[in-house]
Amino acid sequence: MIYDSAIKWDAIYDVIVIGFGGAGAGAARFAADNNAHVLLIDSAPEGHEGGNTRYAGGAFAWSDNFNDLREYYKETYYPFKYDPKDLDTFVNNVLQMKEYSEKYFGIEAQYTGRRPKGEYPEYQHADTMRSQSMTTGMYNGGFWKLLREKVYDRLDKIDIWFESPAEHLIQDSETKTIVGVQIKRQGINRNIAAKNGVVLSCGGFENNQDMIQNFLGQGSLAPIGTLYNRGKGIDLAVEVGARLWHMSNYDSHGFSLNEGLPREKFAYMINWKSLFNGSIFVAGDDGTRYYREDEEDRHGYKYNHGNWIMLPNQNHPHIVMDQMQFNQLANDKSANADQIKELIAHAIKAKSIEELAAKIKAPKLKEAVEDFNFLVSEPKRDMFLNRNIQTMRAFSAGPYYAIPIRHNILHTHGGARRNEKCEVLDLENNVIPHLYEAGELGDIFATKYIGANSIADLLISGKIAGENAAWPKRQSLTFTVSTSASEKPDLESDAHISTNDYAIKENQGIGISTNGINDLPIVVRVTMAKGRIAQIETLQEHETPSLGGKAIPLLIKEMMQNQTTDVDVISGASTTSAAFKEAVDKAIANAKENKEE
Repeated sequence: MIYDSAIKWDAIYDVIVIGFGGAGAGAARFAADNNAHVLLIDSAPEGHEGGNTRYAGGAFAWSDNFNDLREYYKETYYPFKYDPKDLDTFVNNVLQMKEYSEKYFGIEAQYTGRRPKGEYPEYQHADTMRSQSMTTGMYNGGFWKLLREKVYDRLDKIDIWFESPAEHLIQDSETKTIVGVQIKRQGINRNIAAKNGVVLSCGGFENNQDMIQNFLGQGSLAPIGTLYNRGKGIDLAVEVGARLWHMSNYDSHGFSLNEGLPREKFAYMINWKSLFNGSIFVAGDDGTRYYREDEEDRHGYKYNHGNWIMLPNQNHPHIVMDQMQFNQLANDKSANADQIKELIAHAIKAKSIEELAAKIKAPKLKEAVEDFNFLVSEPKRDMFLNRNIQTMRAFSAGPYYAIPIRHNILHTHGGARRNEKCEVLDLENNVIPHLYEAGELGDIFATKYIGANSIADLLISGKIAGENAAWPKRQSLTFTVSTSASEKPDLESDAHISTNDYAIKENQGIGISTNGINDLPIVVRVTMAKGRIAQIETLQEHETPSLGGKAIPLLIKEMMQNQTTDVDVISGASTTSAAFKEAVDKAIANAKENKEE
């Protein structure tokens, strides 16, 4: 959108950050710390912001050896090109990540112990990168809450708009400077000026099937993170003349159950050791084997003749097994037993391999089973995929089963090309003034994503982009607001620090826990009578409806029956269970202090 004098500004900020994920949270925080008045927007509704950071494990990369770490990264790039300035800046910052944790979060980061030899131990210096964490446990939302909390601590300088997608960047036609953003707010397009900078931190395009096909050349991938990364950052970058890079790079974790849902179940099943152990394999569209099931998961990259590549996805692959394997899984005792039992409940059943092949439209399935049995009984070596023969058992009598699956997509890395200052570059590699980028949209990873590096990058690039965007710029335009703020109440911030007071009577207490899955706390009210728990009321909770939302009534029932909070957590909702128990414990303690005299 080209700026002209006819444009009327609805509001003016120093910095606008597009995307309230991990990188956007960091950019807004550090812009505010540099005295900028910040507008932070997100297309998701409140409680669903956070991008992929909300679903991330929370570990970040760290090292103490610059030269070794740089060489390791260079090996993972090969044969792709890289920008030495970008890479050196990133490596230098990775070496400072433990100090970053202490300085900006007041937390001493701890070694996670994950992948002690590196994700690619075949490469020199692979063990120089060691993942660290600021939170207890992983994949529990704790890391995202740390970043979000730092934004909410600065609401005097940061306004937040939810469900407010960016429609266009507004660019001066002569200088190419980005001077603002057109934002759809409550159904109305609003022109918001940015005096010093705009930060693109709106994530990748894993929920945009057209972009997946055009940029990745894949047909059907199942997102396992946020559902709001739809590639808008690519459109915004292209319309202002930015150069794109790393568009073909993405990562995964194998495959999920295929139910045709926006986000499928069992995204990490490739890591379940007891699942692929026996008369079972993954069949491609024609029924033949193409995927080594017992290979270590490297964010989806599979060994390929001395290299590691992302396999072209099959359009309708299946997990195939015989009756013996089905029985084995039905009686599984591993930590994933409940999930495995739920998974096999989706199996398609047939009396013969021929019948199963017809049902799943896999014409070479019989041939694939015969080949599988031959490898086990004759050469006793998987000469095709090198699966450990000890995990393979010949198929025996039917019936036979097939479970439909889809390949996953965790996140993409393509976006506008950025320099070491997180400034966006145009087609001639010149800086587009006042435009910055942070996070997985256009990050520096060209191929072979290494775990814990996206978290390191969002912390690093969020800080760099936020600080540089906040830096006061010489103004070539005069910004004036068309009407007063009182005439546009819809432009007020959506974020407020909650000061809700919940009513209580005698023998009642309120308990609050901020340790659930959702950002908003769990609030309960407990009524005590003669030293017993008479009632537990849930006053506020926004946990995942299919997991935590179902777990809470079960927890209440158990606590009431047993008159204690020391009850078993609900399977699949351990984080919500622990947080709910914490809230009830606090409420009981408060109720006892509020007892009748």
